[in-house]
Amino acid sequence: MGEDTLGVALTKEACPICAKTVDGPIVMNTRLTKGEAKKVKELHGKTLNWMKEPCDECKDMMTKGFILIGAVEKKSPDVTNPYRSGNIWCVKQEVAIQLFGPNPPASGVAFIDINVAKQLELPGINMDA
Repeated sequence: MGEDTLGVALTKEACPICAKTVDGPIVMNTRLTKGEAKKVKELHGKTLNWMKEPCDECKDMMTKGFILIGAVEKKSPDVTNPYRSGNIWCVKQEVAIQLFGPNPPASGVAFIDINVAKQLELPGINMDA
């Protein structure tokens, strides 16, 4: 068994809120063939999954209020994973209640279209996203 048959890769995972990547699982091939080793080595440094929980920075932000993630609706073919503008805002729970009614999403996080964010006069909107 030579080195060319063993593939190892350190992959990444992304925070489901801010999309920042962190080191994820180490992947190894188990078939010990050159072809499978090559496939695994190509995964090195690539983001494979969303993290199960938010990153530490987002967890900290969530303790301070409700998180709004800027999204561009016209560029979002999949409503379950909208195109992100790069904006993230932390607003008071009262603002979330005004936006979503008496029962805002229990997760404490929601996507908001950048045009709605502009109407709300949220700061630093990336309208070029």
